[in-house]
Amino acid sequence: MALQPAPSAVRAVAIVKYLADHPGEAYAVADLARRLGQSRATCQAVLLALEPSQWVRRNKDGYTLGAGLISIGASAQQGAAVVGLLRAAARELYEELGCEVLGYVSAGDQLINISRVGPSSLLSVTMVEGQSFPLAPPNGLAFAAWDESELERWIARAPTMSDEARSRLRKAAALVREIGHSVLLDPATRREFRSTVAELSAARRHFVAAALAHDDLMEMDSDATRTMRTSLLSAPVFGADGKVGGVLGIVFDAHQYADVAEIAESLKSACRQLGERLGAPRIAALAERPA
Repeated sequence: MALQPAPSAVRAVAIVKYLADHPGEAYAVADLARRLGQSRATCQAVLLALEPSQWVRRNKDGYTLGAGLISIGASAQQGAAVVGLLRAAARELYEELGCEVLGYVSAGDQLINISRVGPSSLLSVTMVEGQSFPLAPPNGLAFAAWDESELERWIARAPTMSDEARSRLRKAAALVREIGHSVLLDPATRREFRSTVAELSAARRHFVAAALAHDDLMEMDSDATRTMRTSLLSAPVFGADGKVGGVLGIVFDAHQYADVAEIAESLKSACRQLGERLGAPRIAALAERPA
C-alpha cells in the first residue's frame, strides 16, 4: 500500500494556506474550522501545535499568520535562484517599458506572485507579493503550455469546462509554444481593441496580430473571464532542467496595442536572458521566432 500523507499534516497545511490567502484577517477557531471543513476540536488542536513556533498568532479577534513563517519564506527564496532573478528582471522591465510587471512561480496547483513593480492606481492590478491564486484556466497558460502532461493537468483543474473550450485551450497552447508568450485580454479591453487596431496601418495590424495570435482561442464563458479587468502578456523562464521555473507578466491596456509587439519582444528577451543565467537549454520558439 502506498504511503499516504498524515491527516494532521494535511490539516496544518490547509490552515496555513488559508490564512496566507487572507492576509490581515483574523478567524475564530469555529469560523476557520467551518471554512476548511474540519471539526472545531481538530482545528484547534492543529492551531495549538502551530502557535509555539509562531506559524500562527492568536489575538482578540482570532488567528492570523505568525511571524515565524517570515524566516522560513526567506530561506525558501534563498533556495530558489529564479525568485531573485525574476524580481530584478521585473524592475528592469518596468524601467524600460513603464508598464506594470509581475513575476510568478508555481507551487503545486497554485501560482504565487513574488514580484510586482509598477504604478499603484485605480486601474492597476490589485496584487501583492506573496499572494497566491489557482494555477487553472484561464490563469497560467504560460506555465502549462510547454509540457503536454502539465497542460492536461492544468485543463483538468477546470472540470466544468466544455469539450469545445478544452480543444480551444489545446490549440492556444500550441500557439503559445510557437510565438513564445501567452496573452490574456479582459473583455472591456478586447472591445476597445477593435476600434484601436482599425487606426493602424495594414502592416502594423499584422505585426500586432502576431503578438496577440492566440487570444481569441482563450475566450471562455466563465466567471473568471467575465470579471477580468486587466490584459496580460506572459512569458516563461526555463530552468536548467528545461522546465518552466517562473513567469514574467506585463500588464497593458488598449492604448498600448500599437506597441504590443515590441512589448512582447522585450518580455521574451528578458525571459531568455534569465533562462541563460539559469543554464536553460535553448528553446527554439523563444530563441528564433520574433514577436
